[in-house]
Amino acid sequence: MPCGTPWKTGRLRMNSLNFDQGMLVTANILFSNQIGLKLRPALIISGSGYNRESDDVVVLKVTSTREKPFPCNVDLRQDDLVDGKTKNESTILVDFPITIEKGQALNYIGKISAEKLAEVKQKMRELYGL
Repeated sequence: MPCGTPWKTGRLRMNSLNFDQGMLVTANILFSNQIGLKLRPALIISGSGYNRESDDVVVLKVTSTREKPFPCNVDLRQDDLVDGKTKNESTILVDFPITIEKGQALNYIGKISAEKLAEVKQKMRELYGL
């Protein structure tokens, strides 16, 4: 079955919110050592078609902490959003994709522009050699 092909059919969704690629949400995200959670912003990176059919979404962590510069991090400013508002300038951590249940996404923050999403995707291609 090709990636992005619906794989769950005939199931009712408890959460009717559409999870579109490029949305910023707050979510409980595990630390990299898999011990403990932190409520933090996250960028939904999985495709919208997949998101409609799955109980999960794939997200990238977003941090307002000025991380040590890394070639695949993507800066995020208020003017990069087409909807919503960020509290601070932030960084999208492209090297840390995480799968979460949709129920872990607690609040909608906004949506990034198509140009910023394209930049994130390009950084992912560079990082993963796609």
